Amino acid sequence: MNRAKKILLYSITVVVIIFSIVWEYYVQQWEAFQPEGGAVIRVDLFVLYPLVITLVALSLYQLFKKK
Repeated sequence: MNRAKKILLYSITVVVIIFSIVWEYYVQQWEAFQPEGGAVIRVDLFVLYPLVITLVALSLYQLFKKK
């Protein structure tokens, strides 16, 4: 993988991690305003966690693979 693709992979990984932290903060704020009896089902986590885990795994693989 050439240098530009690696930099793009690392930057996308960092952006997605920052986005997931911000997203989680705002979802927690939203949940705090919900009525006490209301159950909240977090379907967004089925997309967010696999995406973050996959990008981190790919970045670590590219970072530590032997040439």
